[in-house]
Amino acid sequence: MAIIEFSANPSCLPKRPRSSPPLGRDETRNSVDYISQLPDAIILHIFSFLTTKDAIGTSVLSKRWCSTWTANPHISFSMPGRHHRHSSMMLERFMAFMDAVLLRCTAIKVKSFIFAVDRGLDSAVAPTIDRWLDFAVGHDLEEVTPRKDSIYALSQFFFRCTTLVSSHLSRCCFSKIATVNWSSLKRLHIGHAELEDDTMMQVLRGSPALEFLHLDYCVGFNRIIVESRCLRELVIDCHGFHRAQVPILKISAPHLLKLRLLGDYCETDFEGQLGEYKLDEVSSLVEAELNFEIQIFENDKAKVCVDIVKGLLERPHHVTTLVIGSWCLRVLSIMEAREVFLPSLECRHLMFHVAADHFGVHSIVKILESSLRLEKLFLQMTCTPGSEYPFFAENVRRRNFDAKELQNSAKQRRIYRCLMHLKDVEIVDPGANWLAWEPVLSLLKFLLQNARWLDKIKINSNNSRLSERLEPWGLLEVARMILSDPNRSPNLKVILSYPSRGCPSESLHLQAF
Repeated sequence: MAIIEFSANPSCLPKRPRSSPPLGRDETRNSVDYISQLPDAIILHIFSFLTTKDAIGTSVLSKRWCSTWTANPHISFSMPGRHHRHSSMMLERFMAFMDAVLLRCTAIKVKSFIFAVDRGLDSAVAPTIDRWLDFAVGHDLEEVTPRKDSIYALSQFFFRCTTLVSSHLSRCCFSKIATVNWSSLKRLHIGHAELEDDTMMQVLRGSPALEFLHLDYCVGFNRIIVESRCLRELVIDCHGFHRAQVPILKISAPHLLKLRLLGDYCETDFEGQLGEYKLDEVSSLVEAELNFEIQIFENDKAKVCVDIVKGLLERPHHVTTLVIGSWCLRVLSIMEAREVFLPSLECRHLMFHVAADHFGVHSIVKILESSLRLEKLFLQMTCTPGSEYPFFAENVRRRNFDAKELQNSAKQRRIYRCLMHLKDVEIVDPGANWLAWEPVLSLLKFLLQNARWLDKIKINSNNSRLSERLEPWGLLEVARMILSDPNRSPNLKVILSYPSRGCPSESLHLQAF
């Protein structure tokens, strides 16, 4: 790598050649103003990264830019906070400023309308926001993102915006919906909102072109029914119920391609029943992520948790990509003890989010036993760095890792069959410690004994939070252990990718001969 150093000492700067004549006044006066020569499309693209106030501030750069901001189709602003002692005066001035900006706006279309409010939407502020939003809707609004710390009741005219393409709504009230006509909407993110079943159905029916739906910290609905062929991805993050509801969320989307269940599942105390997902119709799924967590894990609820995870694996058993979180692995460890069998999985790419406190090696082996077409195994380690057990090469050498325990817990003939197609294993290590790596090494030994056609093992530590002090010697010892295993595939390659000496990435490709 070539290193270029610049000195701050003026005497070290390169000198102008003596033969070059000094610039004359005429040359300075006739110098080219490249900023003024930029096309309008480029200038407006630059404005898309700026707030409205900053875009207006570019007027000082060039005479041509003095009025260019009036054609800016991107409106973005943040209202003054309420903690300033002159907040009321500042708010009045800001509202007058925005009124003047919108009055001078010459843009035919408003591509994005983003506003942030960190104060209560009182009787003086809410109507003003409505007026500004009405202006944007009247100019063919395409994208809207309100950022607030209080509830904002959306006006009915907003639900009739047929030009809306993308919307990120947080802490908005949907109780006053009469009709929804978002005929052009493709991406919708709703966060921290109460949605009844009827309201959810209105939103889905009024958005026939919707392709992506993200529900984040939403409560109040028990079912999601999507008949549209356009919806491709559904994300449900931290779903919750009211106490008067039966805590079961039913999902029916026969044309859905991706389903992601994330976050903490909010438990309710409805006759001792835990919250539950039920997949009624998801026959078109190609990718499923089960990375949620039920907040309690009591012994008397263990069987319920087992049934929840087993039921979720039975419906999308046909997906080609399956992601399983650490909480589900904990549940699967109970299934191992109870000798509960999983359905046959058709996934080709399998990803686990594994934690240091409960890695779940036996659970992973149990899933491998049911994955007859697996081609790639991906482990995302989520351990906590800074453990008292650092990941040193000496720690790897002290232990003689074998896979007898794992081998005895699995049906060897079936494991051998299901690993016939496994060729690629990748481990993402965010600064792991010995506590997390010990079970990983046991799993790798197990794979070396059973995956005879394994072609590549990659260990990626580039995103390590300990990157400034990460040393590769522990990883090199892991690579040595893998390549010296007599049961490994003869064509196996080990790739170590890690930050080194301040460089963003460095890779070693190792192969035994």
